[in-house]
Amino acid sequence: MKPGKMLVVDLGKEKSWEEEISARVMGDYVGGRGLGGYLLFKNIPAKADPLGPENPMIFSAGPSEVTSVFYSSRAVLNCKSPLTGIYLYTMASGNFGHTLKGCGYDTLMVKGKASSPVYLWINNNKVEVRKADHLWGKTTDEAHKATLKEVGRKDVSVSLIGPAGEIKLPYAAIITGGEQPRSFGRGGAGAVMGSKNLKGVALAGDMKYDVANPQAYKEWRDFVLEQVKKNAQWAENRRKYGTGADVESLTNLKIMPTYNWQSLPFKGDLTKLSPTLNEAVWPRKNTSCASYCPTPCSHIAEIHTGPYQGARCDGPEYETFYAMGTNLGIDDFAAIVAAEHICDRYGLDTMSAGVSIGFAMECYEKGLLTKKDADGIEMRFGNAEALVRCVEKIGKNEGFGAFLALGTRRMAEKIGKGTEAFAMHVKGLELGGYDCRGYNGQALQYALSSRGGCHHALGLPCRIEMVQKSGASLENKGKLLKNGAIQRIMYDSTLICSFGRYVVGDDGIPTLISAITGEFFTKEDFQKVGERILNLERMFNVREGIRRKDDQLPKRLLAEPMSEGPNKGAIVPLEPLLDDGYAALGWDNETGIPKPETLKRLGLEEFTSY
Repeated sequence: MKPGKMLVVDLGKEKSWEEEISARVMGDYVGGRGLGGYLLFKNIPAKADPLGPENPMIFSAGPSEVTSVFYSSRAVLNCKSPLTGIYLYTMASGNFGHTLKGCGYDTLMVKGKASSPVYLWINNNKVEVRKADHLWGKTTDEAHKATLKEVGRKDVSVSLIGPAGEIKLPYAAIITGGEQPRSFGRGGAGAVMGSKNLKGVALAGDMKYDVANPQAYKEWRDFVLEQVKKNAQWAENRRKYGTGADVESLTNLKIMPTYNWQSLPFKGDLTKLSPTLNEAVWPRKNTSCASYCPTPCSHIAEIHTGPYQGARCDGPEYETFYAMGTNLGIDDFAAIVAAEHICDRYGLDTMSAGVSIGFAMECYEKGLLTKKDADGIEMRFGNAEALVRCVEKIGKNEGFGAFLALGTRRMAEKIGKGTEAFAMHVKGLELGGYDCRGYNGQALQYALSSRGGCHHALGLPCRIEMVQKSGASLENKGKLLKNGAIQRIMYDSTLICSFGRYVVGDDGIPTLISAITGEFFTKEDFQKVGERILNLERMFNVREGIRRKDDQLPKRLLAEPMSEGPNKGAIVPLEPLLDDGYAALGWDNETGIPKPETLKRLGLEEFTSY
């Protein structure tokens, strides 16, 4: 591949400059998640303070951006997580990646710390560090409108933090998209931005890129459109319901967690949540998170009546329905929209917020937290008002909200009394919404994910296990994980939305990149790229001290069997799963460290010291 270009902004020195990224690095890591991970490893010292000036923020686009590539709607941010203390990449849909590439850059690295609040205004290749004292303290929607007015252009992509990021709450998010808010949500990247006194980044880029092989590119687009037609029912469901289509099916399969993962039957009325059961509770309009999507799955939900009138959000997505809905025993659609609306304005990860509240509700019902502890809030499962009040308190870091803002790992450390058994996180990151008891590939994914309890990073094995009805088997789970991880990393580095995989497929990525760049890539080439990035991410965490002993799951999943459904009686057999996973990945079975021969085969010798 051709050399890339990185813009570096040092806030402490108030300087910016451009750096070339070698053709070798671009070929080895492609863009997005892979390129950002490589640059993070090279530019942050071991054991760095996540909230210190030495933790860079690396925003990356991919080779698919500023083209008309279908599903090219994402940007990636890499940094060290203040929530987990390990590697973090976090993604946002929308136009930020397109606009960054339109400024002429594959990557933007922000270093250091400003002496007072600032925001970045990057207009093509002109960089300004502007004062933001007047924006500090504003919610994301207020700051977004003010920023657009100041820069004087409408075609601007803005990513910024709210009050939660300014006060460095551990799972503060960065919100992008303005009227259609999306987020760099997981792991506390908003706190990293706040630690730099950086309110946000505004981009306007006019550069256009031509694909190297127009005919091959046209054939790729025609192929994708044909696949959309062949999968017309899937496409229609995506347009009509988005990820909300999964609420009914996954609840019925007992995969969607309930009551802080207690494997209890959902006592709420599912028709009040699921759009496939009752479209009347789904007052929203279909839209696209960015251009070039043949199956747009975003929706704007607005509440027009009742106590939460005026609440508005993009979605809610399945993960928010899980974290703030079934996981809390709540079936109030309007309350969930209101809670997400608050998260968007203050800049919070809905998943970590919801799971933290669920943990507190279980503690409350077990008598480990009192009503006085909770500022008078009745912290019982099913209490929708408690959800909204808690999220507001978290965003303000006020009273009981300051405790909830710690995240489940730190909350359990403070309470003690065995609560760590049902603090639903891995390595400090709250779990995504797929109960893995009876889906052993999914359990392995949670244990080995590079950013902690994430359902995205290494694919979503339970989707395959559901179709194959192979979830309870121990056979080939490492191979399943490895193949899924490579596919997901290919998409995250090319920066194609993972929902596009249903029609693009594994072969579609190397075909697309070959058409864009004019260089021939095979499926095997990209499998090696994906495996290289997977091992690079692991070596980052190895350098931070992660070993096999840390590849654990909450004790609830290891000891409390599923109470009902097709996987009734199942628990996670973690140790044999780790054995199989390490063997498939080429990692040492005792330590979980990639073997020297694995790193050598992937060209990662420079990352062997730790």
